[in-house]
Amino acid sequence: MIFLISIMSFANFVFYPLVIGTIIAVIIEQILRSVGEEDDAQAVRKVTIAMSVRKYFWRQAWLFNIIWFVCYGILLVLNRPGQQAMPDMIWQG
Repeated sequence: MIFLISIMSFANFVFYPLVIGTIIAVIIEQILRSVGEEDDAQAVRKVTIAMSVRKYFWRQAWLFNIIWFVCYGILLVLNRPGQQAMPDMIWQG
């Protein structure tokens, strides 16, 4: 159980910087698209690199988010309380 909580803590720690990196990469990509020309090979290369960085951050953020939810689901199943014994109140009078 501690292992799952550790994985969840790491996934939570990594998720937010990845989201921030994705937002920054989208902004940089849009700036490069607006400044660059379609005919310029150097500008197209810069946009391609910015797109690949954005896609990387996006995939990693989704991956760590899914890992967190899977671990959370496993912990929910493992920590279910057992069945409670019904009190025997009927026979007590």
